[in-house]
Amino acid sequence: MLKTIPVINNKGGVGKTTTAVNVAAGLARRGRRVLLVDLDSQGSASVSLGVSQDNLTPSSAEVLFGETPIEEAIRSTELDRVDLITGALELANADVRLKQTSRGQYRLREVLSTVEDDYQTIILDCAPSTSILSVCALVAADAFIVPVAPSYLALEGVVSLGETVRRVRRGIGEAAPILGVLLTMVDRSREDVPDAIRQVRDHYGGKVFDTEIRSDPKLEEAPSRGQDVFRYAPDSQGAADYDDVIDEIERRLQRYGSVYGELMNGAADGATSGSPSVSPGVSEAAQT
Repeated sequence: MLKTIPVINNKGGVGKTTTAVNVAAGLARRGRRVLLVDLDSQGSASVSLGVSQDNLTPSSAEVLFGETPIEEAIRSTELDRVDLITGALELANADVRLKQTSRGQYRLREVLSTVEDDYQTIILDCAPSTSILSVCALVAADAFIVPVAPSYLALEGVVSLGETVRRVRRGIGEAAPILGVLLTMVDRSREDVPDAIRQVRDHYGGKVFDTEIRSDPKLEEAPSRGQDVFRYAPDSQGAADYDDVIDEIERRLQRYGSVYGELMNGAADGATSGSPSVSPGVSEAAQT
């Protein structure tokens, strides 16, 4: 099954943390056991779930740097079935420290592998930058979600992310396929928005979720109360939109997970028969 899912975009201000938190909460509402890993030095996802800025340690930084076992960094939240590993300012040094570490780009995948059997889904909230943490997230991932606000500058962030994925595949030989592009912060009353949405849908086709996350003040207010939108404003437009996209995510996880399983079985059969194995991370079937 597809389990580890980064929410990633090299451009900030596109609803990335809002998406990570509410997808984690929404999947937990469907009965999944979820681990949310905050990989942003600002700790926005952690604060959005009610963790104070002075209580972010131990964080994902200590785990990645080998200073704290991952089991000691996992904390429960007020959400049923959602655990959290916080982000912290120390992640700002991740590029320097992980580059000095043997197999640094695999570090996140290795530490998550020790707890992955405890969860059905692991959501990674990534920093809005091209960094070794982004590479770590793509290497650790089974598939990833790209939030996109419909504007020209936000579209540039998707192009930049695409180049990062290509470089990972060229340099390391593996990177996760895309689970979906999610249009966020959609305000169709703005003159430029319908055209920007058409550009995204024309370019990415079926990779774009049908659901659009419309602009809603409740989505902006919820983090300041340390809550996801389902708890803060269950009857809001934002809650309805994220509930709809959770339906799509679950369908894609099931569909892509089946493809992933077939590829893994094929790779195992190939290994026993002496024929070349297939990497599911770069399979065209898993990307469409």
